[in-house]
Amino acid sequence: MKHYQRILVPVDFSEMGDVVLEQAQAAATAYHAQLTLLHVVQDIPPSLEPFGETSGLILNGELEQQLLEDAAEKMRQLAEKLGLPAEAAQVEMGIDTTDTILQVAADSHFDLIVIGHSGKKGFFGLLGSTATAVVKSATCDVLVVRR
Repeated sequence: MKHYQRILVPVDFSEMGDVVLEQAQAAATAYHAQLTLLHVVQDIPPSLEPFGETSGLILNGELEQQLLEDAAEKMRQLAEKLGLPAEAAQVEMGIDTTDTILQVAADSHFDLIVIGHSGKKGFFGLLGSTATAVVKSATCDVLVVRR
């Protein structure tokens, strides 16, 4: 049986989050592993600004900064609530949530990702969930938590 040392938990502040965090904490305790929380703030590419107005770019930058600050505060509070050190809560900006999760997992050599599966399939059922995409592409083990 594999012994996990570094566990990554993507956090989206959904109602499923508490269930996922419970499972992640149980795994971290069982394996005496380091638990890291990750929240990905969706990047708003300048190319999506209406009509390419430069005034929108300034607002875009301010909006992104505010989103990052708000997420960092929520993550700090969550880490504190879980008894984790502040550095155990990360916030990253990314255009694609799945790609950002996978990149962080690979760069920091996590050996387990604990992620929630909402059961939703995206826009009209055409897009898969983040959990499904992470399972398909992760280079480490993935524990998918269902309700």
